[in-house]
Amino acid sequence: MARNRKQRRQQHGTAWHWKQTDCWYFTPPGTKKRIALFDEKGERVRGKENKEAAQLSLARIKVADEFHSPGPVSLDDWTVAKVCDLYLSDLHQSATSLWARQVERWLNNLCAYCGGLKVTEFKKKHLRTWIQRHPTWNHNSQRNVIGSVIAAFNFCCKYDDLDVNPVSGYVKPTATPRVTSFSPEEEQALYDTANPAMGRFIKVCLLTGARPYSELAKITADHIVETPQGMYYLLKARTADGNYGHKAAKKTGKDRRIMLCDEMDTITRQLELTAPKGSGIPLFRTTRDKAWKRCNSVTHFLQLKKKLDLPADRCMYTCRHTFAKRTLSGYYTGKPVNIEVLAGLMGNTPKVCWEHYASWADQYNDPLWEALGKTKKSA
Repeated sequence: MARNRKQRRQQHGTAWHWKQTDCWYFTPPGTKKRIALFDEKGERVRGKENKEAAQLSLARIKVADEFHSPGPVSLDDWTVAKVCDLYLSDLHQSATSLWARQVERWLNNLCAYCGGLKVTEFKKKHLRTWIQRHPTWNHNSQRNVIGSVIAAFNFCCKYDDLDVNPVSGYVKPTATPRVTSFSPEEEQALYDTANPAMGRFIKVCLLTGARPYSELAKITADHIVETPQGMYYLLKARTADGNYGHKAAKKTGKDRRIMLCDEMDTITRQLELTAPKGSGIPLFRTTRDKAWKRCNSVTHFLQLKKKLDLPADRCMYTCRHTFAKRTLSGYYTGKPVNIEVLAGLMGNTPKVCWEHYASWADQYNDPLWEALGKTKKSA
């Protein structure tokens, strides 16, 4: 079918909206560059309905005689700090606030080291030297840091006038998952040492396998759903204000159901008396009756870890891994489960659970031993 001649692209030199970024741009005549339009506050003009603001921004550019420079911006005008600043301004609009703040800390640290360097002077050796100045970063941290720096340059190459990414192809370390679990002795020691609120928070993390901060800390009585078979917490993929309701919502687009065992049913009903439906009060709170957050939870756990002299790899997320190990082995019910069932309980994909937890599942390891003529000895 022939394309309608009326549905042509805007001519070069006029403002146009790009749905992918929800921003307004213009393309100078004789070039293929798209240049973002900014309002009087220096922020990108966003939203298809803001055509008038985009046209006003373009008019200011024309008046300032910036429009008649069709050639690409010289690399000499680009510094590492400018690249990071442009990327962060967009990241705070498109990513979660927690991730955006973390990337901002990394990039600010990079700018403190070499932010004044021009892009033409910035080399892979500068990135490597900067990373080596942070010996506390493990392979996973290095991988995230390097990925953020590369993403910043890629962003300016794709959406601005930067022509080349000087650190493109920099090899990131292989991810090394930190999969640890608590022994029953360590678990009991935590209960005996922690204050009641912290002990309860650790216990519900172990009994549900839920993510401590992005899931359990958000639970209120309004998230409770009761069925003839039992109770579960329901976190919608999207909240009423349009934000994502849990960590995996952006990736999967699915609601998160945290299934509860009998003991968790009892704990939930007790806590519901102090935080009834409609109150908006979280079920799991500190001794000061405040919601658990990453900062106060980590602080409490580090104090416990120091008192009990726990191994360095133990953390609050170890509760989630412990749930996975115990569920696969049938610790709670005497009936081991497979990876697919575990993935449903933890809100992960089977692929993620296979990569992290398959080594703990006897039903997958026993056939490997049997292939070598070895069978599991009965106790």
